[in-house]
Amino acid sequence: MSGGTEGLHISKQRGAGLGFVENKPYVPGDDPRAINWPLTARCGELVVKRFEASRELILWILIDPSPSMFLGDPVTPLRWAIELAAAATATLMAGEDRMGLIIPGSKDAPAIRLAPKRGQSACLRILESIADLTPRAPNAQEWRDSLGRWTDSGRGHRLWLLSNGDGIAGLGPLLKPITARHRVVWFYPSDIKKQQMLLSDNEMPANLEVQTWNMNDDPVKRLGQWLKSGA
Repeated sequence: MSGGTEGLHISKQRGAGLGFVENKPYVPGDDPRAINWPLTARCGELVVKRFEASRELILWILIDPSPSMFLGDPVTPLRWAIELAAAATATLMAGEDRMGLIIPGSKDAPAIRLAPKRGQSACLRILESIADLTPRAPNAQEWRDSLGRWTDSGRGHRLWLLSNGDGIAGLGPLLKPITARHRVVWFYPSDIKKQQMLLSDNEMPANLEVQTWNMNDDPVKRLGQWLKSGA
């Protein structure tokens, strides 16, 4: 992951970025500066180069702190979540991107919300906050309070939900407006049949992406492959 992530986070805005995408026929309105003159001469018609601009990535990690996340042998879902978050911090630090953390509270513990920042100290604070977690059982209102109104402005952030699905009651409807503006991925450990049931039971939005991964796989290698595949 030390090679950096420049160009992995494609902007929806077209522009003269560094990433060449394709040659395409010229249509009125295209920038004439993008005309590929050698290819135009060979084809006999105007052809332009199309580029996509890379952008800074803002990633939010959303952790399910329910008691079942702390159970498992030899790997608990929470340890798996920590390893995934650690792999993400290595990637983001290489690419100068920013990462934040959201963990809902409960009647016994306050919510944790760390604004997206870049740099080693910010990433270490996120990992320490996850590692110091104790079990809590948030209800729908506590999920709502933890998410707040951060999606009311901006577009194109990423939200990664790390959960085995046992403590997310009431979260599905809250994610629907978020998936309309941002890319939301649920990282789910292993059990595809149970995951399919939870998607329905929790009213998860249809455009929610789900990654069902084996907890025993190397999270650094798996995340690296997933990101480089265009995720």
